[in-house]
Amino acid sequence: MGTRAKRVAVSGLRDPSRTRQTGRTTKRAVICMTPANRGASTRALLQATIATDPNDWCIARFSLLAKQIRQAGSGFDPGFSLTVQDYPAAGPAREQLHSDLAAGHYGQVWLMAPDLDNGPEPTFFTALEAAVALGTQLVIARDHTDLGSSLLDLGGCLEPVTHTQTFNRTWPGLASDNEYVNPSCPAVDTPCVVTGQNGGVQICRQRSDHALLAFDTLIPGHLVLPAHPHEGVIRPTSESQQVLLSSHSITSGREQITVILDESPGRGAVLHHSTFHHFADFNLEVERGAPDFVIDPPSAQIAQSPQLLADQRAYVAAVVRYGMK
Repeated sequence: MGTRAKRVAVSGLRDPSRTRQTGRTTKRAVICMTPANRGASTRALLQATIATDPNDWCIARFSLLAKQIRQAGSGFDPGFSLTVQDYPAAGPAREQLHSDLAAGHYGQVWLMAPDLDNGPEPTFFTALEAAVALGTQLVIARDHTDLGSSLLDLGGCLEPVTHTQTFNRTWPGLASDNEYVNPSCPAVDTPCVVTGQNGGVQICRQRSDHALLAFDTLIPGHLVLPAHPHEGVIRPTSESQQVLLSSHSITSGREQITVILDESPGRGAVLHHSTFHHFADFNLEVERGAPDFVIDPPSAQIAQSPQLLADQRAYVAAVVRYGMK
């Protein structure tokens, strides 16, 4: 996505001065299975980290993902329910969200993080830490540079997120090269990887023989997923993490890690994604449009061959069901 060079802060949201500065760790990832939160397994939350803004990547731009989650969950258990919302602007609604999270009300949380210093207040992240500690499965998707920077407020059992998700502002020794250079969109800065055009696809290699990926795909051993001209960068940084999928940059040819799974005994699993554009309406059906700051020319690849989304749908369904086990 293209982004504004500066976003307007929303009253009551997080203070950018509270951003935690993090360092870099490097540890080899291994498999470690995690029990799910069985008590809340039929309740899910699809949550954006920004307040409602029709000209941003608010939760309304993930309506197709919401439909996929509902279909997968209700197909597994007719009692499945999904709550879909942006970060509440009103105090009481915000407090209710924090309370529900801290109590482990949801079996899984899908967190779309397009914020840029206008994300949730720190109390939200404390509640999210409590939820995962109780067994809630967390799915995280942000994007390039410093989008989703509010995640740097995470601590406790989710402190590894601040290292696995990479940010321009906290990555020591960050390479100065930028794979996506567009003078008309200077806010798109490294870390950023080009895997294709919006509306097009990329071919991801399965890097792990994990139960979450135990479904038929268009190409054996691979998943076809939506592409994006400037994905974020994720990297395994602890022994509980394993790379599930990887792709490559069409600019440099370097490997692009697409999905990392973090599982540890006694807490919920955490799934990291290199971009929320794997799930955005614009990337699944480009005619649905994007915020007006998106200037990248889209592809008609998926529009002309909608069957290319079969793996994306199967993956979402597998993640939902994995959180309901």
